[in-house]
Amino acid sequence: MSLPDEAAAEIAVQLRDNQTKVLKDELEWIILEKEIFPVYQPIVDLKTGDIMGYEALSRGPANSPLYSPLELFRVAQDSGLLFPLEQVCREKAIQNIHLLKSYQQLFLNINADVVKDPHFRGGITKLLIQQKGFLPQQITFEITERTAIRDFNNFSRSLYHYREQGYSIAIDDAGAGYSSLQAIVELRPAYIKIDMSIVQDIDRNPLKQAILEAMVQLAAMINGKIIAEGIEKPAELAMLIKMGVHYAQGYYLARPANPPPPVPPEVKEFIMDVNMENEKLKAKITQQGFGVTIGEIVEPVPTVGKGILVRDAETIFNQTQVNGIVVLEDRHPLGLLMKYKLYFHLGTNYGVSLYYRRPVELVMDKFPLIVNADLPLEAVSQIAMSREEYNLYDYIIVVQDDIYVGVVSIMNLLNNITKLQIRRAHNANPLTGLPGNLLIEDRLKELVTNKAPFAVLYLDLNNFKAFNDKYGFEHGDKVLLFTAQLISRCLAISGGTNDFIGHIGGDDFIIITRPERACALAQAIIEQFDTDILPFYQPEDREKGYIEVKNRRGQWEQIPIVGVSIAIVSTANRPFSNYLEIGEIAAELKKLAKEQPCSNYVMDKRQQIQK
Repeated sequence: MSLPDEAAAEIAVQLRDNQTKVLKDELEWIILEKEIFPVYQPIVDLKTGDIMGYEALSRGPANSPLYSPLELFRVAQDSGLLFPLEQVCREKAIQNIHLLKSYQQLFLNINADVVKDPHFRGGITKLLIQQKGFLPQQITFEITERTAIRDFNNFSRSLYHYREQGYSIAIDDAGAGYSSLQAIVELRPAYIKIDMSIVQDIDRNPLKQAILEAMVQLAAMINGKIIAEGIEKPAELAMLIKMGVHYAQGYYLARPANPPPPVPPEVKEFIMDVNMENEKLKAKITQQGFGVTIGEIVEPVPTVGKGILVRDAETIFNQTQVNGIVVLEDRHPLGLLMKYKLYFHLGTNYGVSLYYRRPVELVMDKFPLIVNADLPLEAVSQIAMSREEYNLYDYIIVVQDDIYVGVVSIMNLLNNITKLQIRRAHNANPLTGLPGNLLIEDRLKELVTNKAPFAVLYLDLNNFKAFNDKYGFEHGDKVLLFTAQLISRCLAISGGTNDFIGHIGGDDFIIITRPERACALAQAIIEQFDTDILPFYQPEDREKGYIEVKNRRGQWEQIPIVGVSIAIVSTANRPFSNYLEIGEIAAELKKLAKEQPCSNYVMDKRQQIQK
């Protein structure tokens, strides 16, 4: 006989209430007995593969229904016991980690609601870390972003107490919570942890890549660092390194454990290999004239400590022609004081009496734009021009590994970007996009001046004019573009990190490589060219092996399939005192090469006559 609906519902409520009471009793026992077991997951530096810190994660007793952290903290939230539970978790996390190195961080998870608890400031955490011999600078409070922060002003004031003591702040689960972007903008955390939902399959998802790219730029604007969570595959890790993510954690790197686990050697080796490939790519871009960083254009300005008085800062402005002063502490930038903003403060009612004899930190901008020295000019320009209008013309502070280097004014930045764009426009071939004559000359001059060993391959297409006459300039341009792409592919396979490719003009190209690679590279280009050029011809012309065109006298002439002639000039047999000598010798060699009916290369083997 079935129970009436009302009775069944009442029984269900009683069962639920009983279960809730059982779980609450279990939680109270766990808190009272401090039966929390911490595990630690490494956070890995994606530049070096070293461990920069550990995130402490809490588990309940092994046989308890509250073993899972999700269930443990859910019950604590529902029972109003979140603060005492997190207090035990922090205590256990600090007590159970041993030999935390001075440069490593311990990340402690803190729910946003706990920060507002009046008991949170009791100093227990500080006492615990002092007992372990750690410093507050080694502790990062990781604010979970799955709970909404409803009052950022009060929340920020609560965090200020900890920042003043040296603790760092991280925003957890960015991209998965209620107010990721607002939390980042309002709280300006030292670390932004990207949720695993963004990281998973990022190597195959362009939309996720775009989101992460925006987060990396946002972090640069607040001088923060990105930590990607949930890496499970090598391809994901490689993409994160390529995109400039600073740190990462996940099962592929190391699972949570106690004692804290190391990063497997093969994973560290993989990180180093990916970084090496990225550096090779950057080197090639730089050699082609496209890599100017913000650190290359910094300017020196006066720097002061935060305790200097406003009147003394005004004296500096009066005695120098600078428009800004950087406030430092132990070579780390704390703030920026622009001249026009100082006089804005002093020009208000009672401004002089309020500020003139007080520390400069009261009127400085505590959140100036701080960027790393290796950022490209274009990236910094985008960040700088997206600032609020009030800050648009403030100095950009440049650091290297968080150490102050100098500043860049907006005028200086825009002038250099304009010069770079003009140089690119003048020196890149409009068809192939390869560096043109000025950049080629710069590269040759540099090699000759430095007396470095090198070989230059001058490439010229045979019978190209006849091809243009028969098939038209549009098809001719396709052949030139194909040639540029083929040379680039061969260079990627047979060349080296420091090799250079340029487009002199028309059907003339240049490669600069090492002497020992020159012949093999030339042979690879010839073999590939002679095979891949054939589809550009009509079937009947391919079958004949030639085309028929009229010469200047109006007579029909049989012209062979387009080939490539390569002249190789090398320092292997002679030094060069002037880059012009290289071109003169190459012109002679190209003439010899073109006398042959098929693709070939000629290498200069003559030695310099000793006088």
